[in-house]
Amino acid sequence: MKDRIIENIHYPEQLEQLYRENRKAFSESFAQIQEDYDSELVRFWKIRLAKENELKAINLLSKDIWVVVFLALVSWVLLKLPAMWGQINETVFYQRDLAIIVFNGIILFTLWQNGIFDKKRILTYGLTIVILTIFINLLPTTGGDSILLAAIHTPLFLWCLFGLAYMGFDYKNMDKRMAFIRFNGELLIMTGLILIAGVMLTGITIGLFSAIGMDIEDLYIEYIATLIGVAAPMVSLYLIRLNPTLTQKLAPVIARVFTPLVLITLAVYLVSLILSGSQILDDRNLLLVLNIMLIAVVAIIVFSVSELDKSKDKNIHVFILFMLAALAIVVNAIALAGITSRVAEGLTPNRTVVLVSNLLIFVNLILMARNLLKSYYNRHQLVSVEQTVARYLTIYAGWVVIVIFILPFVFGLQ
Repeated sequence: MKDRIIENIHYPEQLEQLYRENRKAFSESFAQIQEDYDSELVRFWKIRLAKENELKAINLLSKDIWVVVFLALVSWVLLKLPAMWGQINETVFYQRDLAIIVFNGIILFTLWQNGIFDKKRILTYGLTIVILTIFINLLPTTGGDSILLAAIHTPLFLWCLFGLAYMGFDYKNMDKRMAFIRFNGELLIMTGLILIAGVMLTGITIGLFSAIGMDIEDLYIEYIATLIGVAAPMVSLYLIRLNPTLTQKLAPVIARVFTPLVLITLAVYLVSLILSGSQILDDRNLLLVLNIMLIAVVAIIVFSVSELDKSKDKNIHVFILFMLAALAIVVNAIALAGITSRVAEGLTPNRTVVLVSNLLIFVNLILMARNLLKSYYNRHQLVSVEQTVARYLTIYAGWVVIVIFILPFVFGLQ
């Protein structure tokens, strides 16, 4: 982006086009070169971007605020259904419907923000949610692991629907896919900050009432805290859209600090795993932890790449990400060896899902590591890391659909 801005620094139409392609990248890159040029056009863009980067105040009269309040209240009421109707099994309800309720609010607000009111698309989304909800709740409560796996993968399916809503259903556009991947990092940061603030508010409120002899802990957590929890992602969406640069400076700092720590942790863990003598081939819980770690590593690499400075070769942060991917490949290979030995004893729903998921992540990590190594010597290759993940999203989404809708019947709902 920086090179493209420099090439078109005297052409207003091209600069406007670059800005519309990726506002965040344009703002970041223009800030790096604006002092090197002096023209009416450059001064215009400095003023324009400075105005846009100013934090906007929350307008309590805006429609977006009231949509957030409405969707949060509806989601909160739905979460309270087990308390309203005692015949609803609370454990089964939250296991199967919690993600549907929370994500539905997020997706509906995203559709509102993007101005997507097309009847065909709204109807398609509505039918998808209804079919998913009916299907997941009609599965027998006495079923086996295949049903539990379907419930576990439901949030991933809903995350894919969230991505479609964010991209305006233009799922073939790789730039929009990459923008969605980047956005997840910003949304995670903002939601985390709001939840931390909510926890602090909860502690202070309970403490204040406790000081005057009133025990409101159970009441507050059951009603107020749950409302804060379900509203946090939607409030985050609203704040990021209101101030697109709100997390722009925070995200790169977190990525640069966190990534080396994860690399060190993974390296120490790998050495400890080898020296500990743990029976990885037989330890089911250890395999589960390894899988969670691998998914986290993929997410960290993608998030970190999107926040890197793409203007220089031999970037040390790119090399750190490459080392992280390489270590993850080694860990994944060990996990695959353990899973394969268990599969030899016979296929079960757990073994099937873990095996295929690990194979998908293994291939993804290899492709990412290859692109990261190329990017270390040629900064223009860095975007290929994001593109690899963006293209791979289709494969992940397809596998999630299979786990939810097909796998339970393959194993006879066991």
